[in-house]
Order: sequence, then structure tokens, then C-alpha cells
Amino acid sequence: MSGSGSQVGEPGLGRPRAAAPLAALGLLAATGLVCAAVALRNPTAVAVLEQDPSGSARTPAPTAAPSSSSSGRADAPSPEPAPALDPAEPDAPAKAEPARAQASELEKAQAEGIAALGALAQRYPEDPPVLRALALAQGRDKAYAAAVATTKRLFEIAPEETGNDEVKQLLLRIANGPPEVALTALDLMAKQMGSRGPDLLYEVVTAPRFGDWIRDNASKQLLDPSVRQVASPALVIADDLRRLTGCPTKALIARAREEGDVRALHYIKSLLTPQRCGARMRTCLKCGAVAKDLRATASVIEKRKKAAATPPAGSAAP
Repeated sequence: MSGSGSQVGEPGLGRPRAAAPLAALGLLAATGLVCAAVALRNPTAVAVLEQDPSGSARTPAPTAAPSSSSSGRADAPSPEPAPALDPAEPDAPAKAEPARAQASELEKAQAEGIAALGALAQRYPEDPPVLRALALAQGRDKAYAAAVATTKRLFEIAPEETGNDEVKQLLLRIANGPPEVALTALDLMAKQMGSRGPDLLYEVVTAPRFGDWIRDNASKQLLDPSVRQVASPALVIADDLRRLTGCPTKALIARAREEGDVRALHYIKSLLTPQRCGARMRTCLKCGAVAKDLRATASVIEKRKKAAATPPAGSAAP
């Protein structure tokens, strides 16, 4: 029994010994095939497969720009391309200079009267001399509403015309005219003439030829914050002195000394004029407590007035 058992076990042990060499030969053959495939591979196909894990063929992506190096220096990013100009959008043409009337055309229209000047203004709507001539002609004809409208247009296209003496006298004359156009003239002074407008309003308030009604309206305009903002400091201090019912403060006198002109000087001198006081016909200064400051201020303004009237040295003709 024992002998037969050993005979049965020997063939079972022999089979694993035979399989081991076969497995080694198979592994060696597979290794050889892999090596041969590597040797014969297509480099381009391998690069594509390495970049796209899905294995689909595509054009190799361009190499990315190198990032900052270990020293901290980074390459500057490439600038974005400028947007292409749309050929369908041509450059905007430069604004042409407004047409101007010839001197001979203006002289002829002035000789012919308002109708001719109106026609010329329609042909040259942005020509200041034409509009000025039309406004003055309308004023002479007492077409005050039309004159104010033309003057407003003149100031819009040529703000420097606010300094024209003829135009200022036209507006003062209209302000002394019928109430409806007088108020329009005051409004034009307050809103369209810069610092020259408040000066004209002050003239309406103080000139004796104007009536009380229009003077009161001009005085109200001078209190408007927007008007005081564009008014000159000399005009503001003169108007503040004009409105005084008592004596000026030292601060107000100091402002007059620094900024006042002949308009402020008028009120300062009136405060320095002795007045009757008491029952025995005595005279005294209304503001004696600040009389010394008032005299000093009057002296400063007088000197400033004289200096302004004296031409600079060397300007006189030899």
C-alpha cells in the first residue's frame, strides 16, 4: 500500500516543475514583444497620445510661456492685439467755422434797416457783429422783446459780447421800459452775463433814472446766491454796505479796505459825514466808534483808485 501511494504522488509533483519553465518562456516572449514595439513606435503618435489621455488624435498644443523662475523674475505677458477699426465708421469731420458776413454786406443791411438785418442774421446765425447790429436796431425801434431775445442769442455764441458798452446800455434802457420786458432784461443780467450782470443790476438799483419798482426787483436779484457767486468781491461789499441800517462791523470795514472800489467808498464817506444830533443843533458822527477805521479804509480805497487811474510808467507816448 505504501509503495503504491508513492507512485501515485510522483506524477502530481512533476507537473508544476514542468509548468515553471513554460511560464518563464512566456514572460520572456512578452517582454520581447514590448521591447520590439517600443523600438518600432511612431514618435508623433506617442506625443499625441501623451497629451490627450483619451487617445484621440489632435494638433499638438503650443508650448506654454515659461512661468516665473526661481529668482522671482516673470516674463512680461504678451500684449493683447488692438481691436481692428471698423471701416464702416469714418472719422467724424472737424466742425467747420461758422460763416461770417462780409463788412460790405453788414453795412448795406444796416443802411436798409431791421428787415435786412433780420435776413442777414438768418444767413449768418452765428456771426456776433450781425446779431449785435440786429439787437441794437431792434432796441432803437423799441422792439424790446425781440431785442432781448437777440441779445440772449448773442451772449450764447459770443460771451465776450457781455462787455460791449452799446449792448449794456441797450439792456439798461430795456430795464427802464415796460414791466414785462424789464423783468426779462433783469433776468438776462442775472443769468447770462457772468460778473458783468450783477454790475448792471447794481446800476439799476442805484441810478436815479430808474423807478422804485424795477429797483426793488433788481435789489432782490442781487440777493440771489447764484448772482452773488459770480459777482465781483468789490460789488458784493458795496451792496452789503448799501443795505446797512446801522453802523458797519470791523469785519465789514476790513473787507471794504481789502476789496472795495468807488462804490464802497461812497457809503464809507456818507458814514463819515457829520449829522445833526440832539436838541441844540449839534452835529456828530453816526458811527463815531469806528470812525478811525472808516477813515483809514477810505484812504486805502482812494489810493487804489488813483493807482488804477494812473497809466503804467513808460506807456505814455514820448
